[in-house]
Amino acid sequence: MEMLKIQEKVMALTDEQVKEVYSLASKVSMDTIEDLAPGLLKICLTAEKGELKNELGRVIFHLQKNERLSTRIGLEKLLDGALRVNAEKVFKLLESSEPDAQGLAKDIKGVLKE
Repeated sequence: MEMLKIQEKVMALTDEQVKEVYSLASKVSMDTIEDLAPGLLKICLTAEKGELKNELGRVIFHLQKNERLSTRIGLEKLLDGALRVNAEKVFKLLESSEPDAQGLAKDIKGVLKE
């Protein structure tokens, strides 16, 4: 799937699809979460537009402030935010990480094809 199309699909995710992505993220190991959180936060922080000037952005900031980004909820929110900012970088990060993260990338792409 072309990255531009993926980015468009991410921006048009329904609430049900977001819940499905969160569910997929909740199945990842804690080691993988700890490895992914800094990279996903970096992607979120490079937002040039207003993608995270909303409730999601406030939640991510709150989790960062309370040092809770390396939790399951942290991963869910970071993944959601980073996908909205730059899906291509998110998939590169996931696909270059451990097998757990590679499977997550594959599963998220499956959700986007729906």
